[in-house]
Amino acid sequence: MSVLSEKGNKTRALIIETARELFHRQGVRATSIDQILEASGTGKSQFYHYFGSKDEIVHEVLRFYLDIFRSGKAPVKVQIENWDDLESFFLDHVKTIKKYDYERSCPIGSIGGELASENENVRRDVNLVFEYVRDNISSFFDELKSRGELKESADPQSMADFCIASVQGALLVSKVRKDSEAAENTVAHAIKHLESYRKIRSSDS
Repeated sequence: MSVLSEKGNKTRALIIETARELFHRQGVRATSIDQILEASGTGKSQFYHYFGSKDEIVHEVLRFYLDIFRSGKAPVKVQIENWDDLESFFLDHVKTIKKYDYERSCPIGSIGGELASENENVRRDVNLVFEYVRDNISSFFDELKSRGELKESADPQSMADFCIASVQGALLVSKVRKDSEAAENTVAHAIKHLESYRKIRSSDS
């Protein structure tokens, strides 16, 4: 029984990983269940054993992204502890779009942009991921403000929203232009803007 369970878990994970890759490469609407089955080498009976519908696998893909953020295994670190981490948060997004030769944007933002206006479940799932990221960044700014290292005008949640929105917009423009200039310029200006709220310019530990 345990061997079958382990095999089943591997099959389920394979289907999710295959769907995740296809959604990121070509979008959710353009990806059919048959394409997922063919690319994963699995059958319809296996798919419907683990997932009741395509919507359900979209949910599982977004849950996967949330899980890797929580575990610290994502390509972009969102557990921000110092200014270097914050800068890496921005720069890692630029590295990612370069990795895919400007053919892809943020996989979470792409799903949200494609489906959130018509699918409330997707909107909630995407928002849950973004909220997790925002809460981590906001907590960093909250801590700085509590130590007197940020100006009184600094609003940690607004600053965190700014980080996410800046990255999402930068990746989209770079994808359309097929170069990293927009993303790199946005990152540089974003970091400069956020640092303008600092009261203490000492090196971060």
